[in-house]
Amino acid sequence: MSDFYAGQKVEYYSPSYAEWIECKIGLVRPDGKLKLEHTDGTGVLKESADPSRVRPFQGAAAKENGKPPSGSKAGAPGSKASPAPLVRGKSAGPGASPSAPPAVPKKAPSSAGAPSPTPGDAAPGRRPSASPAPMLPKASSATPRVSGSSATPRSKAAPGSKAAGSGDDNTIYVGDRVKLKGPPVRFGEVMYIGPAQFAGNETVVGVKLDDKRSSSDCDGLYKGERFFRCTPGYGIYQALEEVELVPPEQADEDVRSLVMSPPPDAEAFDLEQELEGLIGLREIKDSIRHTRNFVEVQRRRCNVTGDASARALHFAFMQGTPGSGASSVARLLAGMLLKLRVLSGGQVVEATRKDLLAGCSGGGDVETKLKKVAKAADGGVLLISGADMLRDPEKSSDRLGEEALQAVSKLVEGSSGSTEWPQRLCIVLAGRRSELGKLFMEQSGLGSSIFAKLEFSDLTAMEVALVLRRLVEANKFQLCADLTDEKLELLVRRRMARAGGAGDGPGASRNVRLAKAMLEEAVSRQTDRVWAKETLSFTGLTALKEEDFVDKNKEMDEAAQAALKKLEGIVGLRPVKEFVRSLYATLQMEQRRREMGLELPGGGPTLHMVFQGNPGTGKTTVARVVADLLKALGLLRTGHMVEADRAALVAGFSGQTALKTKAVVESALGGVLFVDEAYALVGEDGRDSFGREALDTLIKMVEDYRQDLVVILAGYSSEMARLIEANPGLRSRFPTVIEFDDYTAEELLEIADRMLLQDVMILSSSASEQLKVILNSIVPKPGAAHDRQAGNGRAVRNILERARRNQALRLQHEASGSKVHSQEELCTLVPADFEGCT
Repeated sequence: MSDFYAGQKVEYYSPSYAEWIECKIGLVRPDGKLKLEHTDGTGVLKESADPSRVRPFQGAAAKENGKPPSGSKAGAPGSKASPAPLVRGKSAGPGASPSAPPAVPKKAPSSAGAPSPTPGDAAPGRRPSASPAPMLPKASSATPRVSGSSATPRSKAAPGSKAAGSGDDNTIYVGDRVKLKGPPVRFGEVMYIGPAQFAGNETVVGVKLDDKRSSSDCDGLYKGERFFRCTPGYGIYQALEEVELVPPEQADEDVRSLVMSPPPDAEAFDLEQELEGLIGLREIKDSIRHTRNFVEVQRRRCNVTGDASARALHFAFMQGTPGSGASSVARLLAGMLLKLRVLSGGQVVEATRKDLLAGCSGGGDVETKLKKVAKAADGGVLLISGADMLRDPEKSSDRLGEEALQAVSKLVEGSSGSTEWPQRLCIVLAGRRSELGKLFMEQSGLGSSIFAKLEFSDLTAMEVALVLRRLVEANKFQLCADLTDEKLELLVRRRMARAGGAGDGPGASRNVRLAKAMLEEAVSRQTDRVWAKETLSFTGLTALKEEDFVDKNKEMDEAAQAALKKLEGIVGLRPVKEFVRSLYATLQMEQRRREMGLELPGGGPTLHMVFQGNPGTGKTTVARVVADLLKALGLLRTGHMVEADRAALVAGFSGQTALKTKAVVESALGGVLFVDEAYALVGEDGRDSFGREALDTLIKMVEDYRQDLVVILAGYSSEMARLIEANPGLRSRFPTVIEFDDYTAEELLEIADRMLLQDVMILSSSASEQLKVILNSIVPKPGAAHDRQAGNGRAVRNILERARRNQALRLQHEASGSKVHSQEELCTLVPADFEGCT
């Protein structure tokens, strides 16, 4: 155990600068390592320094030329004796004292005539000819090492198979996962460690990358030397100092697929500057500043009372809509806590339900996997996204989800309460505001472990415009000078109006995702534009104009007019047509108001409807027109229509109806669900439990997906009136009731003409009069009892089908008498064909 103590003024030898740096000891760790801080209070110099590189403060004279004062022990920089390699937790060599520095050899000149690597391959630079690491044999005598070689086990080092760092824990072996410091930062697997002629016989590390390079097709062969083989584009050689070992807990297969953000530079981290760069989220900024104030005041209390205990800091991100910046805020939070020494690492590890449950079958393996994930986040932030969905609320039994929820609760509660900073890790639970609130009420221990709940609000149109501008710059594009912030805001408002809260899926109308979607669409349009003009200049290929961002208003208007034209093509239904036209006008005005920023807090009008009337009066046809119209206005994503009835919604077994109804509703998301004969869901006595379950499920989902679904209930007028009267929930959710009247005789005759025209048939003048008489006879008389099937399009089709059969018999009889019929005779119906068709 060393004689160092907290608060002691010391000097740390930096191999990078080859000099001693004045500092003080902030903490002596249980493993003997030292946490070093700058003496001017500007932050941490070294989180975990080896004691062999630290000595008591000896004054400025000792720093001359990077050498220690005279009389230092052997092994100091500039001494002739070479020390033994450094080992973590041990002294630098026999007879070394804590104040003796490690051996830091002077750099030797590069070999004359050694070829220099090309920039595109990012080959390593020169290494010193002497090093504390074991010397490796020259390339001519070394056998190339490949991953999995029996000569290079992790438990036993072999010459040429490892690179020694500051200790055994940092030793790199063939087969290890490593991080290339970059830029850009890359990850991969070590395939070779040893000298290479293209690097002047200095030590290089050959790595097979996880992701393909864009600037090289290296497959392990470089300048005529091959030390391993991999897929072209995935190989790279780097200097030893440019390669960093990935800790085993982060290299685990269960952890590698997670999103991990590296820690920021604690010394360079500026909280106010970072907050200023965060667009919107005013409440979040206030909460983060409050957390900083709490930490700093708590440290003052500790200094006064002598009690170093503090509260563990865990957070909840209460989100309203997806893509509101949870990952960015988590990284900012990690940087601040690292700067404040609440955390020792500062990395951010993100995990979801899918990540935690992948490959798990229960029996405790979910908790085991969570422990691995938490281990990878040690010293940093563990962000669990969608924490409210760990247990699927739609499933009656979710064993794995329940196990995940209990494991997370156990982890949070176990790491909460009183602790000493730096704490082991900071856990952030992110999810929908309402659902996460319910979860904290159900799991009171989990809720009480949360230090602060950060409320995420939607971005305004201007804030989305600012995000869009940053994304354009980040993707190496540029905006034309006339695209000011005000114009961008207007474009965003138009897009929001078109989406209406549903055009891009539920909740995706006001966030970073909207800005990303707009940029992708603009780049797509710009690509077609510059291709057509054969543009070659840099500005022409990267500049985005206003026309690239303009929504397809013209196409949308044309689609809306096409839907209205289809409506006008329907025979009769004058009141229905007037309603649809008024609906179109209302929705257009709502869209313009949203463009001007006048959107009401309650949202747009409720679009769920009830179509009531006799069969064959055009309800299904009008429903399709409504679906096309709502899609054209951008109020529905797809505009498709799903038709359903009682058989499609109700199951024959208890507990299955809700699932069946849910599946049908989900298939209609983004479009229209048309439920025909909806009154049949609940019998006249109201005792149909299966039908009642279907109706209750439907009503709930109508509310849940009100921004992404339009439901139309259809049926007979009297039955639908009773259904709505008996279910108050329907009345409030389906405020629009449209009556489809029976057709008049003239309208039925027009329908008949259209049907015949589609079948390449015509009526003789006398047959037309005969058909009119028949239609007049079937049209219901006011106040008189009548067949519900009469007076509608289906009745007309039935009459025409019988007339065509009569025509066929007539023509067959005439043909038996050797009569040859003309084309006109084969296509014409005569009065005789309508006999018995009433």
